[in-house]
Amino acid sequence: MKLLVCAAGAACFFAIAPVASEERVVEHYDELVFDESLSLGGVVEAAFEKYPQSALIAAFENEAKALERRSSSWIAGYPAVYLQWIDDKAFNDRGAVELQTGYQIPVWMWGQRAASRAVAEEAQQSTVMLVRALKHEVAGLVRDALWNLKLVENRFELAQRIYEVSRQLTALVQRRVEVGDLARADLLLAESDELEKKTALIQAEAEVMHARQNYFNLTRLVRAPKFFEEIQSPLRAFDESHPAIAVANALIERAQAEVEFTRKSKQGNQPSILVGTQHERGTRKEGYNNETNFVLQIPIGGEAYNAPYVAEANIALTRRMADRDVLLRQLEKALHEAIHNLEVDRAALAIAERRREIAESQLKMSRLAFETGEISLIDYLKIQATAQAAIRDAAQRAIQLQRDIAIYNQVVGVTP
Repeated sequence: MKLLVCAAGAACFFAIAPVASEERVVEHYDELVFDESLSLGGVVEAAFEKYPQSALIAAFENEAKALERRSSSWIAGYPAVYLQWIDDKAFNDRGAVELQTGYQIPVWMWGQRAASRAVAEEAQQSTVMLVRALKHEVAGLVRDALWNLKLVENRFELAQRIYEVSRQLTALVQRRVEVGDLARADLLLAESDELEKKTALIQAEAEVMHARQNYFNLTRLVRAPKFFEEIQSPLRAFDESHPAIAVANALIERAQAEVEFTRKSKQGNQPSILVGTQHERGTRKEGYNNETNFVLQIPIGGEAYNAPYVAEANIALTRRMADRDVLLRQLEKALHEAIHNLEVDRAALAIAERRREIAESQLKMSRLAFETGEISLIDYLKIQATAQAAIRDAAQRAIQLQRDIAIYNQVVGVTP
């Protein structure tokens, strides 16, 4: 409501200076359509689909599926075919032969398959949380881009009106110079002021183009929502459901599962079962004895060899926990700043609105005084500059307050 009041006040003041068609002072122009039917959530969804980091989601989903396939398998590694041939041709050459064949299957150690399944489940859960976190991240970028666009569009609109006021003043001064009411020095002063306002208009237009390009670059859209103001969330703090915290916790859970799986593993020394045959003879005159072969291999000990791998997994876990602690501190700081900025800007807006009201009255009075010759042109320009700054500040403060609300919602974890 305050944003509308400020905008209406500025419009009333500048009503004496309607903006002339969309006269562009620079040829470069980025077209952007403001669509009433487009919502903030719709822009976030569109930007998320084209967000480069979204490619990670498919990669993590594939990894989760691969881990699930591993834990669902009845074997714990690569099976192997075993073949061994032994004879005495190089020594006694009596025709002794021994042939062994077999199929070796690695099997899970006790608790290892359950640990592998836990890794797969945590990988799947962390992927789900990653989708939420990335979408929330994109929402923050979209919010920032839209409110920055809103600010610079407002500055440009005010710069247009201020420039038009300056043009009208120059025309008025010129007429008074022609009739001998003012000196030529006053006309030069008015023209200089007009050029200054035109330079500010060019800069304001450039900022609009930059902001639009930033929006294009992020969303890949040529349309923007016309209305995207938000209602401040009733949340007073962030909790474990915050998308960034949720994914951080999920990554910690996965790292813990990785530690347990590494501890249960023997780094390639899996238990195995070999089932095969054995065929042997003592001399060429003897027939072959055919036998079956069953071998069970169980690695024992080796904790010292496996310890570095467990330590490495623990390092990854500790890094994840440290990242979460850093994130929590960043969110605490951001929340404090968001709350403080809301309080400051609400107070500043009330002051700015009063300054705007005073400025509008001063402008009307000073213009009348200048037209009747009570004050000089330079004094009128000083009053005008101060008043225009007050009106501009009120309009910007109103927009900034709405931006503060969007930032607050972002910090507490609200995704449009």
